[in-house]
Amino acid sequence: MKTEKECQKILIVDDKPANLLALEHLLAREGLDVVQANSGMEALEMILEHDFCLILLDVQMPEMDGFETAELIRGREESRDIPIIFVTAISKEQQYVFKGYEVGAVDYLFKPLDPDMLRSKVNTFLQLNARNRELQRANEIIEAETAELEKAYAELKAAQSRILQQEKMASIGQLAAGVAHEINNPMGYIQGNLQVLKKYLAILTTVLERQDQCVQKNCPQEEEAALEAEKKTLKLAYILEDIPDLIEESIQGAVKVKDIVQTLKSFSRVDSVSLSDADINECLDSTLKVIWNELKYTCEVIKEYKQDLPRLLCNAQQLNQVFMNLLINASHAVDKKGEIRIKTWDDADSIFVAIQDNGCGIAEENRKKIFEPFFTTKEVGKGTGLGLSIVYDIITSHGGTIVVESEEGKGTTFTIRLPREPPAK
Repeated sequence: MKTEKECQKILIVDDKPANLLALEHLLAREGLDVVQANSGMEALEMILEHDFCLILLDVQMPEMDGFETAELIRGREESRDIPIIFVTAISKEQQYVFKGYEVGAVDYLFKPLDPDMLRSKVNTFLQLNARNRELQRANEIIEAETAELEKAYAELKAAQSRILQQEKMASIGQLAAGVAHEINNPMGYIQGNLQVLKKYLAILTTVLERQDQCVQKNCPQEEEAALEAEKKTLKLAYILEDIPDLIEESIQGAVKVKDIVQTLKSFSRVDSVSLSDADINECLDSTLKVIWNELKYTCEVIKEYKQDLPRLLCNAQQLNQVFMNLLINASHAVDKKGEIRIKTWDDADSIFVAIQDNGCGIAEENRKKIFEPFFTTKEVGKGTGLGLSIVYDIITSHGGTIVVESEEGKGTTFTIRLPREPPAK
């Protein structure tokens, strides 16, 4: 950090000692710290050692004149911004003045010097320098605060990502029993079918062994007739007809389990910040698969999807979280035999999703608060108050909007608008 004294140093450069003494005498009355140099080379050395606010530079000097010295001063990163006033007794013709300005001078003083003019110009540049230093310090403070804000923002984004993931896993945890039920159903008939197939295999093995023995022994017609009678008793024809159905049913059950597991995997993974093309109708159906056991006992789901809905560049996992939170809230709002209606449509600029229920509705005094973090009307332990806050953050991060319309006793509709063109990051 530069001290105030260092910030008030002036360098005077002249090859004549008498001129240096005269300048120092005139400026000393201002209480300034004046440093002398009797050549261009010595001036460059002084600049390496001190921090100057202003340089008064004689033009006519042996070996290295003022113009050359100014060019070298301007060539260094540390000294290029120090204001230089040329002090000269040579011609005032424009060609000399222009040359001085070209090499970096900010002003000229002509000999013989006018003391009042000298002090006035020096004071002006010292004031400008002081303002510049204040601006520089302010800029350094702003840069430091900006860096702190960027760090805080990065930490906030990381915390938000963790909260989103925790909320997502909490939601899936709440649905675990229902998901297990959805998996147990197909696994139950797969297991049952395998047991039946095991029994069928034992019967087929017995019949084939008897038939093979009969062929090898060249059995008489009486034994062949007995074998055919046994086939009828064992219902061999029915078994052969039933086996393909059992296998097909088991394959369908395995596919259903695979779909549920795949959907859960997609939901539970840590969100990627990358965007990809997604079918919003497919996102909704994927969400319904995960939470179906939560919905099917309390309400009827009516889908009014627009066919051939344009694909949307978005974060599909985050939007699935949005749909899951809204659909679960809707299922909690309706009584048994309630109704949830899901509608999708688009216009030239956006894709829309509306999720409507005929449940209890939201009280008017709560509608403005529902997107606030930790606000909930549920009993303690039954809600974190983060679900709708996360919904709002995800939709706004996609450049979209979410609007709620509700009437107590009649139901609630959440309408989401997602722009086709994602916002620039």
